[in-house]
Amino acid sequence: MAKLDLEAAANALYSVNEQVQARRAQVAQFAIFRAAQHLSEGNEEEAIREFKNALAFDSQNETALTYLGKIYQSQDKNQEAIAEFRKVVQVNRLSVEGRNNLANAYAKDKQYDKAEEEFKLAARLDPSDPLADYTLGLMYTEINRFNEAEAQFEKVARVAPKDGNVPYSLGVLYNKMGRPEAAVQQLQRALTLKKDFAAANYELGAAYVTLGDREKAEEQMDILVTKDGALASDLLFLLETPKISHIEETDNLNFNSGLGSGTALWMLDPDQLSVPNASVRVAVAINFTNEMDVRSIMNPANWEISRARDSKGGYYNDTMPVGPNEVMIPNRPYSVTYDPQKRQAKIYFIVNQNSSIDIGNGNYGATIDPSHLLFKFSGVDAAGRKMDTSGDQIDGFSIRAY
Repeated sequence: MAKLDLEAAANALYSVNEQVQARRAQVAQFAIFRAAQHLSEGNEEEAIREFKNALAFDSQNETALTYLGKIYQSQDKNQEAIAEFRKVVQVNRLSVEGRNNLANAYAKDKQYDKAEEEFKLAARLDPSDPLADYTLGLMYTEINRFNEAEAQFEKVARVAPKDGNVPYSLGVLYNKMGRPEAAVQQLQRALTLKKDFAAANYELGAAYVTLGDREKAEEQMDILVTKDGALASDLLFLLETPKISHIEETDNLNFNSGLGSGTALWMLDPDQLSVPNASVRVAVAINFTNEMDVRSIMNPANWEISRARDSKGGYYNDTMPVGPNEVMIPNRPYSVTYDPQKRQAKIYFIVNQNSSIDIGNGNYGATIDPSHLLFKFSGVDAAGRKMDTSGDQIDGFSIRAY
């Protein structure tokens, strides 16, 4: 009889405990419901309070823990977000969503090794779900682990061949790697798979800018004008790449860019260059379409001086062989100055007369072809944009940059 009484009491106690647990779960769910209402109204602090109330009654509630972590993450409270997501995977070690959320939180906090570990674990837990592998590829792209990012995206492409986000991300990666041709191929595929994809239009336009295909880049900008004004403005910024505008002849020093092949060197400065072995400083004033970066444009290493040898710039010495009296031209200027008001660089270099000049006896000394002396700039403008390769060099013959 006593044994039966004990069993009855235990059963009653168990039943009461079940009721208490059920009641606590109900209270927790109601708190979560109120938290969701606060979130829909944009009141994150009240939502946090209600999620914490839910956890007071059900400390292992994955929904409350997950939403708390996401709110903290949106507020850039990375450590708090990590703490909540870690609780989720402690409650449910097999939660793929929990692992992915924790990995993203680690990545946002720049704890890349831990993020990588969690992404890989999530991928092993569910090989059919490409999210972890895809997001790991995004992280690799961000931290410049390009080859690993490419491998991740190619792996995802095999699992999800119809997902336009994958070729888009490969396009972004290839743009970042300086492989615009490959980027174009992937981004065109992304737009085939996902028609209304403004971000892909922008990246495709950026690839065309790098390739120097302004017409196709402008086509993408026209599309973006109707889709996403902000991205259209960003692409326009890329399109406004710097070019050489013209040579400002009146600002040159001892140098006439209009003189042609076989010009006697002394004609650049009759007073000084009529003497054997004389050296004279000359300068060519080159104007730009954009405000240029001062340090970049004044760096002689970013400039190249050469003899023009194509149809656009003409041919130095009109294609005739250079004779022994032809002046030696330095490959780099010895100094460059820059006037930001005029957007003008002055390229200084030295020309040297030969030892045999004797004008009175008909020996006119060294010769030069000023109109076919080519100046090329490979630096950046004030916004850090690289030179437009369709306008980064000029000579007196071409008049316009090419």
